[in-house]
Amino acid sequence: MSLPAEDAAFLLGRVEFRRFLNAAIQAAGLLGHHGMAGSTREGPLAFLEGRRSLCLDLVALAHRGQDEATRQRDPLGLTTIQAVIQTALSAKDIRLERPASLTRYDELPGEPGDGPTGDPDPDRRSRTG
Repeated sequence: MSLPAEDAAFLLGRVEFRRFLNAAIQAAGLLGHHGMAGSTREGPLAFLEGRRSLCLDLVALAHRGQDEATRQRDPLGLTTIQAVIQTALSAKDIRLERPASLTRYDELPGEPGDGPTGDPDPDRRSRTG
């Protein structure tokens, strides 16, 4: 199936489509690095490869929406993937605050020297301010 460049440009210009394409990229595992190394069964590996291949076809169709100069400089569609990733990263719903379990060591509760959450060097605070 062929998608006219005007249609691809319209879709690529919409945030909703870039979010959809990001979801497709994530679902296909295109940017993931997991695999089935050492698997003797070809079925699951072929299935994963088919999903990634279909996702690359979707990216190639969307890449037709880029201007001619961009398509000539970037025949693989990396510019389109970059636009999709930037859209995903700028979404407000993914901005999370750091959970308490991942706070910095000096932000943990406790007095200096009182066990694993305390500072083993009580004089450090006076030296660092």
